[in-house]
Amino acid sequence: MNAKTTIILLLIALLGLGGIFAYKKYQSVKASSERKLGDTIYKDYPVNDITKVTLKNNKYEVTVEKEGNFWVVKDGSNFRAKYYLLANLLSEIYSLKAGQVINVRKSGYQQMSVADPDEVTTNAGCRVETFLPDGKKVSSFILGHTKMRSSDGEMTAGAFSMDSLFVGQYLRLSNEEKPMLVRNVFRVNPDPKEWRDPFILELKKDDIEKIVGSDYTLVSKGEDGLALEDGTKPNSGALLRLTETLSRLEAKEAKPKEELQDASVLSVSLNSGLNYAITGSSADGKESFLSIKASFTAPDRGTNEVTRAEKDADLKAADEANQYNEWYGKFTYKVDKATYQKLFIDEEGLKEPEKAESKEEPEAEKPANPFDSLEEVETDEA
Repeated sequence: MNAKTTIILLLIALLGLGGIFAYKKYQSVKASSERKLGDTIYKDYPVNDITKVTLKNNKYEVTVEKEGNFWVVKDGSNFRAKYYLLANLLSEIYSLKAGQVINVRKSGYQQMSVADPDEVTTNAGCRVETFLPDGKKVSSFILGHTKMRSSDGEMTAGAFSMDSLFVGQYLRLSNEEKPMLVRNVFRVNPDPKEWRDPFILELKKDDIEKIVGSDYTLVSKGEDGLALEDGTKPNSGALLRLTETLSRLEAKEAKPKEELQDASVLSVSLNSGLNYAITGSSADGKESFLSIKASFTAPDRGTNEVTRAEKDADLKAADEANQYNEWYGKFTYKVDKATYQKLFIDEEGLKEPEKAESKEEPEAEKPANPFDSLEEVETDEA
């Protein structure tokens, strides 16, 4: 191949690349210009089929992915994701409608925080992408900052109409150049810590029927609350610490299930028939771990016939136990020293401290009255 042929081929290649670039730019401009205010951005968005969401800005990155029936934060912690955050995000994407197109050059992206985090290091936006099970990308856009006043300088002169002057958020579709101001306000943070749900057990204190510890049993006495089997009221402070911990039991880390050596066991039974066996192990409080298993035993209803409502309640409770084990039963959880000590206490720790007997001091003898020993002396009356 001679030099002339090589130059011709290079020119053809450059023209081809230029053509592709020009076509993509044309499609981008055409899409943004043809779209009308209020048009749905992602028509027929398969909100129920999404199995993966990725978020990234110039500081953090997180992937939230569906595993079985649960959403998981894929950052090595193995924690379940806060589902309400995910539901809110997918709902906003599903209802996302076009807003006022902003005529701004690429150099102005950072002013609205709609620059791609892969391209810049300062004031980038947050890229949000969602995927189907086969890995197909369904949506991709860059979130900018929210616009709180109608006088923001980023808007063009032609944008000042009653339809366009609304509070919203700047957003740019990844395959388009012009950003928009949309009415939706996305509250997302790509910091993985914000997506982890650290609570591994959340019980209502009033639902607790029985707690069995290493050497004690607490039984519900109705409105009188929990008491020891012999009817003795436990130390109110110790009982409060125990029940409060059970009502929102928080873990620091999760790892695949392993057997806990030299373990202590705490059993908690609820009025619904749900039971939670909590196994704990601690090395002088430095490294404390828990594992929890749920089970269901139908409440004893005596000779009464089980009603339809009671059957439904039993099915619901049994399903809750299965769902709990499906996710939480797979892991061992690291907890802090204070949490561990509040859970695994003994009977002495639950008892009211005995009051020290007060010894009565002997009554002090009254000092003798020196006048008592004087004989009466008759005196002459004046």
